[in-house]
Amino acid sequence: MNRVDPQFAGEIAGIRNAISRSNRTDYVTTYTEREFFNGKTTLERVLILRTRGCSWSYHSGCSMCGYWDDTNPEIGKAELENQVSAFLKEFPRGEVLKIFTSGSFFDPIEIDSGSQHEIIERVLEGYGHLIVESRPEYIHKVVGDLKRYGNRVQVAIGLESTDPDILKNSVNKNYDFDDFKKAATLLRENGVSVRTYLLLKPPFVTESEAVKDAIKSARDLAPYSDFISINPMNIQRGTLVEKMYREGNYRPPWLWSVVTVLQSLKGVGVPTVSLITASGKKRGSHNGHSCDRKFSEGIRKYSETLDYAYLDDLSCECKETWRNFVEVEEETGAPISEVVLND
Repeated sequence: MNRVDPQFAGEIAGIRNAISRSNRTDYVTTYTEREFFNGKTTLERVLILRTRGCSWSYHSGCSMCGYWDDTNPEIGKAELENQVSAFLKEFPRGEVLKIFTSGSFFDPIEIDSGSQHEIIERVLEGYGHLIVESRPEYIHKVVGDLKRYGNRVQVAIGLESTDPDILKNSVNKNYDFDDFKKAATLLRENGVSVRTYLLLKPPFVTESEAVKDAIKSARDLAPYSDFISINPMNIQRGTLVEKMYREGNYRPPWLWSVVTVLQSLKGVGVPTVSLITASGKKRGSHNGHSCDRKFSEGIRKYSETLDYAYLDDLSCECKETWRNFVEVEEETGAPISEVVLND
């Protein structure tokens, strides 16, 4: 299957290559967040390593990903070891550690194979569980080694959607649902749990289409995943999505849409959360109303507990404006930009 449109991929690459990259060698940042994990509310620490960057981004990259400016092409084994050592010196223990890179933890070009397993071993000396991200094409090379850690390691895969047209013509993902299914099945057959990210409202998709796609995609992938995270679009620098946003051709999803997706997945059979970046802000998911803080807090508390009462209790007069927005978009046949609300 041809997974990439060369013209679309070239446009994304042109935008990405216009932004500068970092010359720093330290890790990007660390912070904590709460999430429902292993049947309870859990405090998780996040570590973002600075790497040479996602290998796919060297060719083109995804339409919404702006992590390129945090990467340094000179980062190698020694720099990564120093980053991990510095982090573990300050934060040696915890229940869950999420390690994010600008691409794939198991990409041997981004993080060499020896370092991958050294990092896992060092982390699991002090942390109960480790969550790392990877594209599916690298899984078959590492699953044999991961087997020894059992359910202490979870692999997150950013599938974004199960719709092949969205993956090719909206996200530019360069893999498809079948690739995901093979990787996820292989991991789970070897005792490694799978977390799946879905993107709410990729570019060129209306609000209504985005909600329907997220719900359908979650139901499609549920048999292959142990955890689902709905990630509403946030506008990142140096991306095609930012270009569209600045031109008035894109609006991030409404918080009403996030709530609708989560409520619709109540019976999906897999824990489903949404940890929203820039929630309530113009570059993140927002209603554009005074209710943004209340909605952001309700979605956060739901994602910590899986208690749907936090979602069911959300209400605001702007719901009618959201419905009108969705209807106008559908009648127009194309995504529209911001609607200004007078509080």
